[in-house]
Amino acid sequence: MVKISPFQALRPTTSLVDKVITKTYSNYSRNEINKEIKNNKYSFLNIINSDPKKNTEKRFDIVRSKINNFKKRNIFIKEKTSGFYIYRQSKGSKKYTGLVCNVQLKDYQEKKIKIHEKTIKNREVLFAEYLTATRIHAEPVLITYNSNNSFIKKEYLKNKNKLYDFRDKDEIQHEIWCIEKTQEIDYIISKFKDIDSLYIADGHHRMASSLRCKKSETCLAYILPKNELATYPFHRILKTEKIGLNILQSMKKTLATKVIQKPNLKAKKLQYYINGKWYEINHTKRKQTNNLNQLLVTQLLNSVLKPIFNIHNERDTQNIRFIPGDGNITTFEQQVNKNEILFLMETIEIERIISIANDNQTTPPKSTFILPKIPSGLIMMEF
Repeated sequence: MVKISPFQALRPTTSLVDKVITKTYSNYSRNEINKEIKNNKYSFLNIINSDPKKNTEKRFDIVRSKINNFKKRNIFIKEKTSGFYIYRQSKGSKKYTGLVCNVQLKDYQEKKIKIHEKTIKNREVLFAEYLTATRIHAEPVLITYNSNNSFIKKEYLKNKNKLYDFRDKDEIQHEIWCIEKTQEIDYIISKFKDIDSLYIADGHHRMASSLRCKKSETCLAYILPKNELATYPFHRILKTEKIGLNILQSMKKTLATKVIQKPNLKAKKLQYYINGKWYEINHTKRKQTNNLNQLLVTQLLNSVLKPIFNIHNERDTQNIRFIPGDGNITTFEQQVNKNEILFLMETIEIERIISIANDNQTTPPKSTFILPKIPSGLIMMEF
């Protein structure tokens, strides 16, 4: 049994919501951040952008003061009553609908909310300091459960309950409805009591840092049935000091490599792109014993990155870029520069992710890119 609860939302006023919301901070370059701040005084980037030269505590205190300033100017509205929120994100034919609510950190601690990816302690500590100073969840952790059943009734999606309905500059449609009636809230809570486990799809560090923060017993979450999620890989682009043929010679010397005409995104073999050509690595002789060793991200690390490029941890190198896998092959190829190799990874389906989590195992870092991505500054919760 897992426990969810309603909360008092902090959210942008309706007339400014499309100007306030942003993507995750790390998705912007410094130039993009500077441009957005200069041209849009309402952007959430104005709040979270800070001077890295200042000490951590002061930087985060400034973020808190900026939040208070947005509240005083009525850019942010604090709801007077607690409720659940239904958030729907749409683009083209793709549509995601789920529930924004609180989950219990105790359930996370007791492993009723399960992980499939390890966190890095330094990032946990830093974000815990951020949460302690700012006292706000600016975006929810993305969570799923092992069922296709949704507990969102059509009657909840009436216009009288709708807070937002707008399209952003990336042509993504955002809709939010508020559920405040006690009977409806109790019904949804009762349904989640029948669920044994929840699974973090995205936001492992936010959840772990929330527990470390110890300022709240809950964490903000966006929960969808497993069939509402879209899973993609994170492809790798490796920058190397080796040039052209030297890279290929190193690869062919160590691995059974052949040229292929075009890659297959569903292939179970490592494929890589360099100097305008695609290659495939044959791993048929390798004996695979469990879920993790069968993953291409594991094979890449053990068969290529460690022995050939002396990279033992992808998180510790500046020479690897992670490319979200929701694009097409041509888009991936265009991002490869001179002296770089693109490695195609496989999609790890949500069923497999749940299986890995149930076995108390974790995938290598950046193994999954899962949609939807809820914007920062849209539905928030103060401690």
